[in-house]
Amino acid sequence: MVDKEEKKENQEIEKKEDKKIEVKENKEMVPKEDYDALDDHFKRILAEFENFKKRSKKERESLYNSILSDVVESILPVLDNLENAAKAETQDENYKQGVELVLKQFNDVLKSKGVEEIEAIRRNF
Repeated sequence: MVDKEEKKENQEIEKKEDKKIEVKENKEMVPKEDYDALDDHFKRILAEFENFKKRSKKERESLYNSILSDVVESILPVLDNLENAAKAETQDENYKQGVELVLKQFNDVLKSKGVEEIEAIRRNF
């Protein structure tokens, strides 16, 4: 019984597919219901794609910010050491200028990536 019903359904599906092919080959007018269904399907797929693009963009930005924060967090001790080296007294003035230059360049790079120093001394958190 089940096999006969399945065969009948498969034959009906094949007939529908044959009709679709005939419509394309004969270039007949497509019924409004079919057009509306295809139009609705197209609009839904387009909306899904737009949502996918927005979601992907947010994920990329989130990933970028996460990676940037990890890198900056690992570099901050180096920055602290450079600041301490710039504060240290030394007889070699060229050495001190070199350390200060590297410290300035380091700070400029961090500022270009949106990292700013927070004034936290003697302030409420």
